[in-house]
Amino acid sequence: IINAFDTPWSPHDNKGQSWKSYLTFFWKPILQYAIFPAQFAFLYSYYPTGNMGDLPSHLEKIWKTKHFDDAEKAFSEAADGKVFSSGPSFFQNAEVESSSKKEEGN
Repeated sequence: IINAFDTPWSPHDNKGQSWKSYLTFFWKPILQYAIFPAQFAFLYSYYPTGNMGDLPSHLEKIWKTKHFDDAEKAFSEAADGKVFSSGPSFFQNAEVESSSKKEEGN
């Protein structure tokens, strides 16, 4: 479905001259006034409405307490000389995989 969409045809410029552009132009009102509103109505139907009372402040207190304790523990471990190390980034992993696949292909 996605591959059948393109820049919609417009009489104001020379863009959108393919069959996909005309198709997108004719689908635009249906998408804009029927499909997208229905989609967002469904997606936001679980959005909390009304008064939530003290729930947000209660959750904030729990979050701050938990993460404060975790942060203090990490700072004390670092002060004691513990070294935290992490693995390579996503991009470094992808580069290694890409180069190993090229080597396997040769």
